[in-house]
Amino acid sequence: MRNLTIGLLIFIAGWGLGWLTYLYLGSDTQQSAQPTHFLDSRNADTEANPSHAVSGAPPPDADLSLLLQRNDFESVMERYDSLQRQAGEAVLADAREQILGHVRRLIAGGRFSPAEQLLQRFLTAVYRDVDARVLLAEVYQGQGDILAAIDQLYEARSYAWQPDRLLRLTGRIRSLVAVQVQALKQNADQDALLALYQHLVQVEPDHAPWFMGLASTQLALDDKEAARRSLLLVAQDPYVGTRAQEMLSELRVAFAGQQGDGGWDSATAVAGIPLQHSGNHFVVAARAGHSRSLQLLIDTGASLTIFTPQALERRGIRYQATGKSGVFNTANGRVVAPVYKLDSLAVGDWKVNQLEVGVLELGGRSEVDGLLGMNFLSHFQFFIDQNEGVLRLSAH
Repeated sequence: MRNLTIGLLIFIAGWGLGWLTYLYLGSDTQQSAQPTHFLDSRNADTEANPSHAVSGAPPPDADLSLLLQRNDFESVMERYDSLQRQAGEAVLADAREQILGHVRRLIAGGRFSPAEQLLQRFLTAVYRDVDARVLLAEVYQGQGDILAAIDQLYEARSYAWQPDRLLRLTGRIRSLVAVQVQALKQNADQDALLALYQHLVQVEPDHAPWFMGLASTQLALDDKEAARRSLLLVAQDPYVGTRAQEMLSELRVAFAGQQGDGGWDSATAVAGIPLQHSGNHFVVAARAGHSRSLQLLIDTGASLTIFTPQALERRGIRYQATGKSGVFNTANGRVVAPVYKLDSLAVGDWKVNQLEVGVLELGGRSEVDGLLGMNFLSHFQFFIDQNEGVLRLSAH
């Protein structure tokens, strides 16, 4: 009996010690495992989503914003070029808006220099972007370079195609020119006014009022012969022609006694060279040396005259290699093409000798043999008479 009692006491003591061990020691072990499980779970999330491996790392669309804030424009364009190659249209459109939005903030703050730097780099990649060119015009206007601002607006207009946008851009050009003309007249700066109108008649040779402004300025500078040539170009225009002819009659009286009137009677208008419409542009017939006729689209935005390779082959045009190449903006981006030299190029009775031309494809313009650029046209004063459908040329 005594042995049974001792055994029972040992069993109860062992059971109680085990229960206490479970209650205290077992409970502490379970709690200490929870932080270990939490750490393992966090590490697993990091492997599943590497973009969050580094706390605070910006998502891809934030990279551009950060670079813009730092004015790191080289890296901005590297990033944009990468998006052009790899990203979808929505991502690229968002990046473009970030860039142009940053430019607008720079302009609003009067920080024209960094705005110009960013826009110049951006337009290297997307030179047909109308909004970017309008912003660049604002930059130049803010810097006081009105001629450069006007040029950018004309450039923007050449890439715009919506009728309402074309009207708005034309209105901005007219408004900016009017402000500049008024300022130059108030300062009695006739030389600067002459330079402005000489530039305008080249970049917009189908706008007759520019020729009237040019003639008036030439008269103010007492260059009657130059004014006469300018007026003769637009003497048949339905809007300014009446006034042009009145001014020509006044000039005839002024010239009386200095020279005979025969020249005036026989040159009441400059003979026009027929043009053909090609969309919003005009095509004129030309001859390179003694070759057959070429059809060239008049492009006052092209610094160099362009021929297609097919035109050189089909027309039997003689040319000389110059060893030079040019970089040309095309619908498919910038391309490098060879530059050749022609013995001569003629439009109507007007000829330029030793003229350089670029040779490259013109994309979808299979109906023309090339572009008639400013390295030909700048040798003359010229007016595109849209009402008569002719190109009028005269000597400078």
